[in-house]
Amino acid sequence: MTAVFFVTDGHTADLKVVVLDVGMGQSVLLVQDGHGLLIDTGLAEYAPYVLSRMNFYGVRTLDYLVLSHLHPDHAGGYWQIRGAWPDTPVFDNCHVPGKLHPDEEGFFLEINTALSQDPLRGCLSAEDIVSWQGHELQVLWPVVAQGLNVNRNSLVLLLEIGNRGKLLIMGDVNKTVENQLKSSLQSFLYPSGVSLYVAAHHAAVDSTDPEFLSVLQPQVSIVSVGRNNPFGYPSGKSMTTLEKYSAIVLRTDRDGEICFTLDSTSAVPCMSRSE
Repeated sequence: MTAVFFVTDGHTADLKVVVLDVGMGQSVLLVQDGHGLLIDTGLAEYAPYVLSRMNFYGVRTLDYLVLSHLHPDHAGGYWQIRGAWPDTPVFDNCHVPGKLHPDEEGFFLEINTALSQDPLRGCLSAEDIVSWQGHELQVLWPVVAQGLNVNRNSLVLLLEIGNRGKLLIMGDVNKTVENQLKSSLQSFLYPSGVSLYVAAHHAAVDSTDPEFLSVLQPQVSIVSVGRNNPFGYPSGKSMTTLEKYSAIVLRTDRDGEICFTLDSTSAVPCMSRSE
């Protein structure tokens, strides 16, 4: 059964999409008329920065916190964000693999325990909709729990503004998931493509399938990635694919914090720093 979650208010200001510079992790802030929706937090060490940027962009109410999956580079700031915003509902996929890799087991068990005790936790899966500020944040993935792989169960989220402006955030899914989503997105996105695309898995080699990108045809592709990260992200092959199919490609390790205003027709750069 499809779940629909609502937060509505008057919304006259532009919708800003801010891909925060959280090193090798990912955190995306949506802001409109003082209302915020935060997708991922980055590592715990970046939580003070995330909170300061929310303040800079005028977030008076954090309506939702969404965690794409429970890896520390996407969810490590949960505790500090929750401490600052104790009344904010938090969503994740609620999937607990039967077995975890030793490197991810400690953090996963810690945060999943904390979330299971959080009275404002909700679970999202494909076809759920979070209605926020008059817009619909649609969950495209996961359809069902995908075995043991935490990344493959990442939430894939699509926000549509009017009939054309679209934001697609892929979490850490791989090419297998991209290919499974390709056919459903093809008819939905035609002919305008995606305005803003936050690339899957930091543009690692296991993501960014060329056929998938040919369907998306992003106006702007953004890679959230840390300089000199231990995983060697982004992949050169993935960057070549992004540059082939995107009008603009940006990455946080080189461009820092990235901010765009999204409307019904396009995405345009907005001020992103108080310099």
